[in-house]
Amino acid sequence: MPYYLGVDGGGTKTDVICADENGKIIGEGTAGPTNLTSTSIGAASFNLLEGIRQSLESVLPDQNGHEEQLPQIEFARIVMGLAGLDTDAEKERAAEIFQRALSQYIIQDFQIYNDSVIALANGTSNPNAVVLISGTGSICFGRNQAGQTAKTGGMDFLLTDQGSGYYIGRQVLREAVKSFDGRRSKTILEEMVCEHFRIPSIAELKNHVYNPHLTKLEVAEISSLCSEAYEQGDEAAAMIFDHAIEELVLLATTVVERLQLESQKFDLVLSGAVANLPHVQKQLTTRLMEKYTEIEIIFPDTPPVYGALKMAYGL
Repeated sequence: MPYYLGVDGGGTKTDVICADENGKIIGEGTAGPTNLTSTSIGAASFNLLEGIRQSLESVLPDQNGHEEQLPQIEFARIVMGLAGLDTDAEKERAAEIFQRALSQYIIQDFQIYNDSVIALANGTSNPNAVVLISGTGSICFGRNQAGQTAKTGGMDFLLTDQGSGYYIGRQVLREAVKSFDGRRSKTILEEMVCEHFRIPSIAELKNHVYNPHLTKLEVAEISSLCSEAYEQGDEAAAMIFDHAIEELVLLATTVVERLQLESQKFDLVLSGAVANLPHVQKQLTTRLMEKYTEIEIIFPDTPPVYGALKMAYGL
């Protein structure tokens, strides 16, 4: 029996869901990142294989320490959404890398897209639709009924990722330093950053940030401090979130206007850990609904990997 596989390959983790030809889900898996700008080819390949292995546990025999020959698994279609996939050259390279990694399987059809495409499919089938993602990174992608598409952001952390977890985490570090050296009023982020790195003072921070350099994921993880500080009424944390929300609104409104959806009915799907923080979600919703009277904002009740599985079935 051939199976159908959906994959959401992010900069933080990779989600996998497997279903049979009748649409019955047989298993799910979660492994490390497969974004090729966030991790090595070897690590990304291993993480994809591990996520798939977990999703197939119910159909693989229990070896109980014996070297039994595993059955050959066949996939009718695999659809993979991958963060950091923005050009045709990147798409071709990623497809080659992951198809080689999956050579142990029989694969009739392998399709790979930017992760924004599967996130959009997870939220809506409306031909006029936009998805705004803010997780480790950020991107906005949309389409209209004329078949046109538009994208903003998505060129990774040195060039874009405004309003993302990485963006917020970097601002937390900068505001903590400004607090330490007196360029701003005191913020509890200074103390929180010291606790995070287990250092007595921000004076010791440089060594922990540069030797070796913090990864994009490590910086993004620091964004959780901003949420904690925000809940305690910290002025710097509120400012950071205000700036992040402004950037996310700009990502979305630019796509909407490029697709000429301003006066039309369209769906906007919010996706990603940052976009779904209650205070961020509330402000984003308010700002966008004030600007576009025909907008329908969608908060999916399933993760984006379900959009990949939906696409695998051709839906």
